[in-house]
Amino acid sequence: MRTKITPSCGFKKKGVCPICKSGSLAPHTPFCSLRCAQLDLGKWLNQDYVISTHEFDEDADLEKLTTQIDKAP
Repeated sequence: MRTKITPSCGFKKKGVCPICKSGSLAPHTPFCSLRCAQLDLGKWLNQDYVISTHEFDEDADLEKLTTQIDKAP
């Protein structure tokens, strides 16, 4: 048995869909439809989207800090 997802009484536009730029609707907010939500998930899974981080060598920073501490009066 399939259940139909019906939006709550607030069936209003709540912003813009980041995929197709149409109005976003509940229950798929911030997307306008399940299709756009799945397209966005696919982009994350295919690594089209990334969250960049600053890569650094922790050991090098630790050595710099210890030399600075040793030099401090």
